[in-house]
Amino acid sequence: MIPGMPDIPGFKGLGNSGLDALIGFGGAFLINRIFGNQWGVFNQFGIPIMLADTFHSMKFQNTSAISKAPVEKGTFTSYNKVQDPYKATVTLIKGGGSATARGAFLAQLEMLSKSTLLFHVVTPEYVHTNAAIVGYDFAREPGSGARMLAANLHLEEVRESKVEY
Repeated sequence: MIPGMPDIPGFKGLGNSGLDALIGFGGAFLINRIFGNQWGVFNQFGIPIMLADTFHSMKFQNTSAISKAPVEKGTFTSYNKVQDPYKATVTLIKGGGSATARGAFLAQLEMLSKSTLLFHVVTPEYVHTNAAIVGYDFAREPGSGARMLAANLHLEEVRESKVEY
């Protein structure tokens, strides 16, 4: 239960999810008011993490699972909806420039993918917080030119919990 929020029967979990949504929307609203439309992957201090030329695209997935158990006569019962961590894939472009700049971009991808740091995926409409890079891939395609790298950063939400002894 959130302090100051009324306990509404039948709406368990709505307070926490509503607060999370408010933080995501409010963060994007403030960023837009101060810096204009922003796209990218930022560290916890608001600094872009990649030396990319362009934020190309983002794919976002947020799912839940419902536990199910068999009961008599071939039926089942459903209970306990559990939210899965969100997943996002952000495509960043590093085009042209020198081989050194592209190499630094690839080295940065490698370094960040091995770190345990948390990042925020920022779009003009919403800030998706606390995500770790769980992988990456990149491509060079004939239509784009051999000097342009299209890198996909795969991120997954991390929910930290407090340990009580």
